[in-house]
Amino acid sequence: MVEISKTGITLRQLQILREVVRSGSERAAAKALEITQPAVSQQIRILEGLLGVQLFVRDKGRLLPTTQTMMLFRDTDATFVQMERIAKTVASLKGVDSDTISIAAPYVFSLRLLPEAFHKLRSRQQVAAIVLKSGTYPEVADHVLEGRADIGIARLPLDGNVFDWCPATTATNVYIFPRGHRFAQKDIIRPEDLVGEPLADVEPQMQSHLMNENALRYMGAEPHLAIQVDVIGQEVSFVAAGLGISSSNTFAARQYASFPVEVRPFEPSALYHYVVFWQKGRRLGTLLQEAVDVLVECAQDGPERPDL
Repeated sequence: MVEISKTGITLRQLQILREVVRSGSERAAAKALEITQPAVSQQIRILEGLLGVQLFVRDKGRLLPTTQTMMLFRDTDATFVQMERIAKTVASLKGVDSDTISIAAPYVFSLRLLPEAFHKLRSRQQVAAIVLKSGTYPEVADHVLEGRADIGIARLPLDGNVFDWCPATTATNVYIFPRGHRFAQKDIIRPEDLVGEPLADVEPQMQSHLMNENALRYMGAEPHLAIQVDVIGQEVSFVAAGLGISSSNTFAARQYASFPVEVRPFEPSALYHYVVFWQKGRRLGTLLQEAVDVLVECAQDGPERPDL
């Protein structure tokens, strides 16, 4: 057991604490660590004795961490994330490929791109498990940078000092609207067409949405943000329900093929560059390289919808 700076506390005890916090129960932690539940309980009691604080409060069968526990958990979790990252780097340097991969991507790509890519990947390679981490584009970058994901899907700009990437596809702005909407009669949507339309959109901080809202304000019209979501991809359900229209881009809009919505180009448009990326200098093993190739293939597949 590795003791930490003569405190009497071992890395194993902190690993057990971490799993109990993450799972909410000693039983689940024991299963994750492949040890017995009594062993988990014993190590938690020893750790409480060494620290002189209560680490958990029981509530309806769950273990709720105390404030002191969460302070320790944050540092402990960061430490083990770094250790896992080091383990992956060592394995990469030794040429040892894992049969489990983790991919970070915004939620919207779980609607179509990722299921198609995973299906194609499994047909080509033996994959034990695939772990998906979602989030905003900055959060996706953090997942990869901090080692929680092997590769990620995002759009440029990314920091070339810490990431390598492979181009996946480009995209331009579009608007999504429910079937039967007046926009169906138009070939191109322009800012003046948006006046008076309720918007179902991602929070306004997103660059593409700011651009469109600024275009409305330039014409003296205030945007009507009727539905606001914080995850890219959630807005399409509200559009399909007839509660508003939404700005997007051609790549993201391709993920909505199963929804009863239509899409039209929006002008003026920006150009977005999507990439599959990983930590700079990391050697991609056979499975990861195949995963990158498959993601790029699926990203570049042409749209099946006539309105795209």
